[in-house]
Amino acid sequence: MDRAWWKTYLDDVRLTFRGDRLSSARSINGVETVRFYQGGNSGAGAMSLAEHFGARRIILLGYDCGYAGDGKRHWHGDHPKGLGNAVSMPKWAAQFADMAGHLGNCKIVNASRRSALKLWPRQRLDQALEGA
Repeated sequence: MDRAWWKTYLDDVRLTFRGDRLSSARSINGVETVRFYQGGNSGAGAMSLAEHFGARRIILLGYDCGYAGDGKRHWHGDHPKGLGNAVSMPKWAAQFADMAGHLGNCKIVNASRRSALKLWPRQRLDQALEGA
């Protein structure tokens, strides 16, 4: 997942990020390959990766699954040419529905401020963290 992203940003990541570098893509120098159900988009993949490492409760933040009022697709601005810019958003509802079937061991709460994603119960973040 996201081989093109790693190719573009790996040098920056090496300089600034000290955590584990993980991907389902193989043979990326300096990035550990982890086998997990990817789910078709990075948000679904992140949920699956969390379960892979033992999460049994996942709180979603920033899963708005829609464009901003000004048309922006990411909080950080668009990726450079050649990287995905949420053009597959129309597929996300089905991809998250599929992911729901793979996360049977997890309780999922959507604490995003706004979200088009209706699969999991919504809660304010402070309420979701009370149950942590």
